[in-house]
Amino acid sequence: VTVRWVSGLSDVHGNEEVDKHAKLAAESRQDNSSITKLHFLRFSAFPLSISALKEVHRKATHIRWAHSWQKSPRYARMNRIDPKLL
Repeated sequence: VTVRWVSGLSDVHGNEEVDKHAKLAAESRQDNSSITKLHFLRFSAFPLSISALKEVHRKATHIRWAHSWQKSPRYARMNRIDPKLL
């Protein structure tokens, strides 16, 4: 599968031809993608977006921080002062 950006402007030479072929490809039931190029989609989850990866990283970092903080002597002192703090 090759994906290329094409301007949506109507005055771009060949745009109508590209639109016609894109529509035919989208409506086609023919499997024209080589399985050797798409094998990763059969056996694992789809690749994640950058924003999804950032969110997973943020949550994992927060969990690691919370575990480290709870082991800290400062956590014990702060918890005595205000147990609702964290």
